[in-house]
Amino acid sequence: MALSIGGNYGTLRSLNNLKSTQSKMNQAMERISSGLRINSAADDAGGLAMGMKLSLEATKTENVQQSVANVKSFVDAQSSALETAEEIVSEMATVKANYDAASGDDQAAYAEEFTALQDQLNMITSEKYNGDNLFGTDATSHNVSTTSDGTGVINVGQLDLNEAGSKFEALINADINADVTDANYIEASDITDAHDEVTSHVAKAGGRASTLGFASSYLETKATNLEAARSRIMDADIVEESTNLSKYTMQYEAAVAAIAQANSTQQTVMELLLFPEKK
Repeated sequence: MALSIGGNYGTLRSLNNLKSTQSKMNQAMERISSGLRINSAADDAGGLAMGMKLSLEATKTENVQQSVANVKSFVDAQSSALETAEEIVSEMATVKANYDAASGDDQAAYAEEFTALQDQLNMITSEKYNGDNLFGTDATSHNVSTTSDGTGVINVGQLDLNEAGSKFEALINADINADVTDANYIEASDITDAHDEVTSHVAKAGGRASTLGFASSYLETKATNLEAARSRIMDADIVEESTNLSKYTMQYEAAVAAIAQANSTQQTVMELLLFPEKK
């Protein structure tokens, strides 16, 4: 092998390899520390743009899903109150039947129980959820979108339990002690009609809750899929990057050794020139 002093090309090549390996080693360390495969546009400009779009879409979808979930909670509160009202009205029918069949003190006891049930119904009509009225003409009306672009709006309108002139409203204000000729007299059929009104509201609230539940479930799944897609583009494979780091570290150390060897060869040439062997 020829010895040259005109240029240490081995050293130059080793330096180039050292710089390249160090760059790859630093990249692997950055990916491991950040958890991201793409840390700047230089890593993958197209991938970064796509990842940012997916991240934004996932965030918007999560926000919409949260709004739908909040409205569903409102409707669930309505449903729960209505189911309780249905139970009360059913109990009132039993109490009224017992009242009609009783007399004296027994009848007075049933009348008192009937009044207590009326009070419970009246309290339900004024129930609130997070400060919003559940029922009545001033009950909160919610419009909620089920898509991230603002379309697919679901309207959760008002539910007026004690609407003027309704059988339910009449039941709350009825007087069980009233004479059959009085306007406030309550018949068994009136209670049945009031019960039908309540169950109609129950069905309406249940339908809304079901629709919102499906929408919330779909949005949650969509957000998860979007996040998974973003992760496949943006996130680093830690196992792969750890393997790369080990490989590049070995290559780096080998390059340093190669430079040291190349420098040693150059030094030998200089020593031969400056200090020739004496004969």
